[in-house]
Amino acid sequence: MAVKILLPYNFTLNDEKSIDFVGNRYARRKEVEITLFHAFTPVPEIDTRDNPIMNKMIRNTSYLRGQQDEQKNALEAARQKLIEYGFAGRHIDCRYIPVRQDIADDIIWLWKTEKFDVVVLNRNPGNIINYFSRSISKRVTRHVEGGIGVHIVN
Repeated sequence: MAVKILLPYNFTLNDEKSIDFVGNRYARRKEVEITLFHAFTPVPEIDTRDNPIMNKMIRNTSYLRGQQDEQKNALEAARQKLIEYGFAGRHIDCRYIPVRQDIADDIIWLWKTEKFDVVVLNRNPGNIINYFSRSISKRVTRHVEGGIGVHIVN
């Protein structure tokens, strides 16, 4: 029976540690399916209608689209790193999708709909956002109902 691993990825050094953790822990197993997951905020479409201020906004949105292309390439590089650990490329799925609600809810939704066995999260200590809201790892682990392994890489 295959072990299905959900690996949320946000392009940080801690995410690299998560990839190393998965590689070191699961590379010797035969049946492992990994889903690399990143939820991004979509760039809005802007109607310029010959407005010079809106034309300036279009330049900013094209920069953001360029960043998204870089993130897609970085996600593919993370996939290649997992392949170097020995995982079969056909067993690694990359998901680069727009945020539905918020990151934690999207992880929970994906985990429940696709029935993952393991979720590998990492902590981002010192993140000011976590001071005002619960961290993603805390919110995800709060929804765990047995039968799933959650690894938090620090």
